[in-house]
Amino acid sequence: MLEPIGILDSTFIHNKNIGHSWGYGNNLVVFPTKFSQSTTLAGVPCSRKNLFMISWERTLYNPFVRKLVNESCGAFIAIQTRLGKEAQVSVSELVQSSHQYRCIINACIEDLNQAADLAETNEATQAIQEMSEIFYKAELVWNLCEIMYLENPLGILPHLLEWVRIHFPNALEETGTVLASPNPEFHESYWKALYGLVFQLRIDSAIKLLRIHSGFQTDAFQSAFELLKKMPVFSVNSPLSAPEFTFRWNHWKEECESRIHAGDFFDSQDLQLLMEILCGKEEAFEKVADFFETWYQRMITQLTFTHPTISASSLGDQADQFLAAFTGFDDLSSLDATLLAVLRRDTRKVIGEMQGVLDNSWFTAHLADLLYHAGALQSFEDINSLQLRETLLRDYAICLFSHQSLWSVGVLYLDHCPTVGSATLEHLLTRLPCQSELKASKLIALAERRKLTSVVTSVCRVMGRNALKNGRLGAAVAWAVRAQDAPLATYAADAVLERYLQDSDFTSTDLLDSLGAGLLASDRLAFLGKYREFHRLYSANDFHSAATLLISLISSRIAPKYFWAVLLMDALPLLETNPPVFTSDQTYELMQSLQELTSSFQDDAEPIPHPNCQLNSDKTMLITLALSRNLAKCFVQQTGYD
Repeated sequence: MLEPIGILDSTFIHNKNIGHSWGYGNNLVVFPTKFSQSTTLAGVPCSRKNLFMISWERTLYNPFVRKLVNESCGAFIAIQTRLGKEAQVSVSELVQSSHQYRCIINACIEDLNQAADLAETNEATQAIQEMSEIFYKAELVWNLCEIMYLENPLGILPHLLEWVRIHFPNALEETGTVLASPNPEFHESYWKALYGLVFQLRIDSAIKLLRIHSGFQTDAFQSAFELLKKMPVFSVNSPLSAPEFTFRWNHWKEECESRIHAGDFFDSQDLQLLMEILCGKEEAFEKVADFFETWYQRMITQLTFTHPTISASSLGDQADQFLAAFTGFDDLSSLDATLLAVLRRDTRKVIGEMQGVLDNSWFTAHLADLLYHAGALQSFEDINSLQLRETLLRDYAICLFSHQSLWSVGVLYLDHCPTVGSATLEHLLTRLPCQSELKASKLIALAERRKLTSVVTSVCRVMGRNALKNGRLGAAVAWAVRAQDAPLATYAADAVLERYLQDSDFTSTDLLDSLGAGLLASDRLAFLGKYREFHRLYSANDFHSAATLLISLISSRIAPKYFWAVLLMDALPLLETNPPVFTSDQTYELMQSLQELTSSFQDDAEPIPHPNCQLNSDKTMLITLALSRNLAKCFVQQTGYD
């Protein structure tokens, strides 16, 4: 998505006069680097019209993928929680977590496939199907990583064969098609289905398919049936050790070869080919090469009949040979390169390939976390395994922060990056837009729990400025106090005073009365609170206390000078009381303030924000007369004359 902030001349594009600045996540700003004199100042653009904001969609932002983001976060947090309670997580627990991640991916694939079926346009269907294909390949790679890095069994092939069974169900599908036909043995896919079952060591199903053939009672079929039943299978739960299994395997294989040489299957070329496959003959696999969809499917199948106890460390060399024979290395797809890297246990290559294929770090972040806790994450040349894990988690969190509703999930990942998490979270939270007080409160709560005081201050400042901009003065004062931002508190207090001058009444009086120690955020705010208290005392007819407070507001110089005229006018009713509430010393203080204020207005030292702050001749005369009368009453009171 390209969102123009302004107009970019096409000549700049053709001349490649374009600069850029990266944001975080999926944001980029581009701008022309050469301008005319009218639009530049010292080589810097003077207008936002020269800027383009570029942002692009990510797979994670798709509504059908949102469940994957949330559920995988739960699985990630569960691992970290177990680590917090225990010194180390067992491999079996990590494998269980890996299974959970794969289930989440498969559920996402199902949701995408359903969405593709319901899509209204061909373009939408194609886009969703492509996304589903990406997640299918990601789960394929993840499953292989789970086998090679986490399970890491001594007998690797049974696990890889199960991997092939899961991701290549064509043998069972073809068997179902054959069995559904009126004459299964004459179906064109009968032998292909039988070979497919044998390839995946589904021996019981292969025998059942063999039984329905009309020639099953012949010597050739009976010999094949016997060999299939006697075939030793090296499984995960096999009670046999590798040497014991190898001995039985070689003995069985010799029997197969002897029967082939004896001509037991001479009458059926299909059975002859089946027995040659069981013996692992290269020429036999060449004859059925078209039955294999990928090089790794053929590799695992062929190794099952040639090297059933092969070690995981030898798979890399075997993979090179099979890949070279199947497609070669000239036109290597990213999926093939990734699977080859997994079989070689080249973690750096795996991460690099997946980072290049996917448009986000979801896969690499969660996989790297599992591998790190399993002790299987390799270090790069200039970064250790812990740093690599944190870097990938941080990249994923940043990707989430670039979406308006996924950023809170990103916070949880940064919580588990002990080195870079706190600083990154502080940086990202301060740059999140606060469109509402609800979101601001959520941000502040997150920051306070993590002791990120700078984030709390930043959010409160932003909300305070927004409240001022929208004329919500009470909220502005509250946010300024919470931020402990003296300049903002002063600005907000001035706005409240200006509103008071216009309306002759305070806004948000309950807030001002409840601020308490918050009034100390700035001198101006402290004055506002004290001035509000003066009004409460006056309304309660506590004139002595009101007069004392009014004098302190003037004499302490805490009140802004532009407001002194208002304070002196507020003193007028108190100056008329009898007996006087102002002492002679306080009256002299008021006289001095009046004189100082008159001089400052004459010098125009400070701008007057409102006409009510002006001290004209009439006001000056009224205040002067009131002060004189009050001073006279004080003298009379002091001499005891009535």
